[in-house]
Amino acid sequence: MNKKLRISLIVLAIFLLIGISVTSCMAILPKADMKPSDYDLGVTMEQASKEDKPIIAVFYVDWCTYCKKFMPRLDKVRNINKDEFNVVLINVEDPDNEKISREYKIGAFPTVYIIDPKYEYRSHIDGGFLETVDIFNTEVHKYLNLRKLAQLGVSCQK
Repeated sequence: MNKKLRISLIVLAIFLLIGISVTSCMAILPKADMKPSDYDLGVTMEQASKEDKPIIAVFYVDWCTYCKKFMPRLDKVRNINKDEFNVVLINVEDPDNEKISREYKIGAFPTVYIIDPKYEYRSHIDGGFLETVDIFNTEVHKYLNLRKLAQLGVSCQK
């Protein structure tokens, strides 16, 4: 093989490796500027209501800038608490969600509730408690503590 052909093949191989590396990294990296509806949590409100877990319900719209910024924090809190809570996303602009949006009187985005069908409980989490993962997670755990006390109270009555 002559020297020019060998150099050309080496340069081609380097470009191919760089191209493959960049492409594989892009597949791993999260999509930039994700909308809330891009997050697939795999559970609907109907499914979550049938389980013996409280629900973190997030009412959102895709055009809301704060909703977009909030979603990574929600995802982290969801992963931390996946055994204790179901997380449900409710797109307020979806006609199928009109009834529940009216029931919860949604007027700002995101609006977050902790809902516990077992105890017919619902509590709004104020926006200030959504600012960081730690603050949001602390607020979620306050409800878990209340739920444990409620379960102890029920078991003491039996």
